[in-house]
Amino acid sequence: MLTLLCAWAAVLVMHGAVPFVSTPTLGQAVWSTGFAQSFANQSIWSIFATNFGAPEPAAMAFGLPGAMLTGVFIRLGMPPPDAYSAMVACWMGLAFVAARALATHWSVSPRLAWVAAFAWMSMPVTWAHAGYSMLSIGIALLPLYLLQTVQLVAPENAGSVSDWRTHMRQMMSYPLISILAVFMDGYSFMFFAIGGSLLLACAWLVGTPAHRQRLTWMALPLHTTSLLLAYLLYGWFIGKSSYSAPSMDVFRGWGADLTFFIQPTQGVHWIPDWLGWSKERSTERYYGDDSVWITTFCTPIFLAGLWAFWRLPRHRTVTLGLICMLVAGFYMALGPSIKLNAIKPLGHVEQTMPAEAGLAPTGSELMSAKLPGFNNMRASYRWTALAVFGAWGLLVLALASPQRHTKSVALLLICGVVLLNLPSIPDKLERDIRSRSKFFQIEKDLVDHMRSDLRPGERVAFLPWRNDFLVNYVAARLGIVAFNIGGDKNLEHARQFWPVWMSGFKAETFDEQFVDRVLMLLASREADTVILPHMNMLLAAHEWPYPADLKAQVRSVVKAFEQEGMVVVSEHPLYTSVRLKNVRTDRPADPNIAMRLKQICLPPICLKQDGFGEGNDTHVGQLKEGRLLTSGKPGFLLFGPRVTMNPGSYQLTLKGTSTHDSGTSWVEVSSKDGTLIHGRYKLIPSNDSMLLQTQVVISTSTQTLEIRVFVESTDELQLEGYVFRPSIK
Repeated sequence: MLTLLCAWAAVLVMHGAVPFVSTPTLGQAVWSTGFAQSFANQSIWSIFATNFGAPEPAAMAFGLPGAMLTGVFIRLGMPPPDAYSAMVACWMGLAFVAARALATHWSVSPRLAWVAAFAWMSMPVTWAHAGYSMLSIGIALLPLYLLQTVQLVAPENAGSVSDWRTHMRQMMSYPLISILAVFMDGYSFMFFAIGGSLLLACAWLVGTPAHRQRLTWMALPLHTTSLLLAYLLYGWFIGKSSYSAPSMDVFRGWGADLTFFIQPTQGVHWIPDWLGWSKERSTERYYGDDSVWITTFCTPIFLAGLWAFWRLPRHRTVTLGLICMLVAGFYMALGPSIKLNAIKPLGHVEQTMPAEAGLAPTGSELMSAKLPGFNNMRASYRWTALAVFGAWGLLVLALASPQRHTKSVALLLICGVVLLNLPSIPDKLERDIRSRSKFFQIEKDLVDHMRSDLRPGERVAFLPWRNDFLVNYVAARLGIVAFNIGGDKNLEHARQFWPVWMSGFKAETFDEQFVDRVLMLLASREADTVILPHMNMLLAAHEWPYPADLKAQVRSVVKAFEQEGMVVVSEHPLYTSVRLKNVRTDRPADPNIAMRLKQICLPPICLKQDGFGEGNDTHVGQLKEGRLLTSGKPGFLLFGPRVTMNPGSYQLTLKGTSTHDSGTSWVEVSSKDGTLIHGRYKLIPSNDSMLLQTQVVISTSTQTLEIRVFVESTDELQLEGYVFRPSIK
């Protein structure tokens, strides 16, 4: 019992999940705890966050079971950092016990089963993924998931009464485990689906006719139905069947380099560092990010697993299934291209990798591009988890061997693997203690300060928006309602429902229309307050305190707000808040404010272009001092900007001059890439800076409105701008 408690304590330290002492990570913990706090702010049955990602309730893209448990601990009075650590400790405890249960199912003695379980929890593919929150938990739970399939395909007692009772229990547990897997993490759900399918296939190949019949009519339907049910529930929860697939260059960039398997990264593993075996790696030299090379060191467990496969009977279902997992996981982890110490060329700053940078294609591109599930697993290297599970399972089977020599060697190998896997415990514990301290510092430096400035229930926009990880936590702790949200998948979904003025802002940019958009956002009552953070709310969530590197840009915008006289601006060390002076914005008491709002020309009520720049769309035009000139070629001198406009009657004024006109040049107002024309008008030569002024009627709302100007090769025309505003009644 003492040994077991020490092993459990070592697991918690290794994973950074020691409540009231350490927190496994910062950025993902902040993001996840934001959801947990939002759940805690509502009823105990809440599964959608309502404090961020407004106006629609936010569905957590992954990690819902973890966040729900964190929310329970928060309700019990635990501080958020410790609630997160307690949640991780609980799930890792379940993973530890499940790994032991799988080992005992394979007839490993109880004491050695705990050794096997500890070996699984020591795999870097589990603890080194702590920075990715629920991914680490999902991978650690693979023994729990695949134990279900191992039991499902077992031929023991086939057809007996006890077998039917077992099958009834499996009919209840298998769907529940599948649902847990898909909501915890999509990657590990796929590993479960593929690993389980391989086990079923191998069982069918080597089974007796009676066993094959049982697999065909009982095991296979339960396996596929459970996975399909889990997938459909997840699709209902997030509101879509799948996310947009990334490019193949992303799959290549995040594919594992062969050297990552063999040589550990410096600063990750204790003994390899001490032996001088490790290699320094960074994003400046290698494709992908650090997760690709700090989690994929697995040569010791691979070699041990292959030795075990050599010593084990090859005809057993589980042996074949595990070696198939090892091979399949290793193959898919490479990504679409084979990399052998692939170094970025000088000047290449992107994390993605072009095809020509690899040694040769692996052939997996077709699966990654076309197959559902596979096409969303952009971090190819994570397939290493399936391969590591296969190798670990083979070694555990050897640990259960009746041959004493095989069992002894397996025990020595598993101890050696553990020693090579271990991080430097003092260094890791220090980092995790620091993460907890930073978490509390965020509460003190930012949340407590904003609490005196923002009221619960206020609608708040953090601008300019980006992938705002930190907003999740801040908004939930303050009880406000923010449009912003952290997580690229969550952000993609939330933006579809943003109200009109919020959706008009550009990501990470203070453009020339920023001040006008903020005024309309506040005046329309879409938002009560606008917060201008002085730091990047994505990067600050991962490293606190983060420098206020945006303060100078914010200050230049604040000057413009101060000149308006319509808003109250409050500057703070880490952010600036902006509110309207007049609370009754629907009926401004000051006529000057009403007049100023009428002067603002922004989609979807008005469209204006004063001068042209590099951002304007043209096929045949030349830019000169803010004007767009013909170049002697036929085609579109101007098209775009493809914006949303309300239905109604508008006046189009086209500014510019024309010294020669072929008589066939024209301007049109259209939508849907020119397939829906709202009006087309002939251009007449003019020298008075007014090429056209006409009335246009838009019968229905459009999201792709364009102003298009077509010229012939003989035309001599220069555009200075245009205005498309509602007609005065």
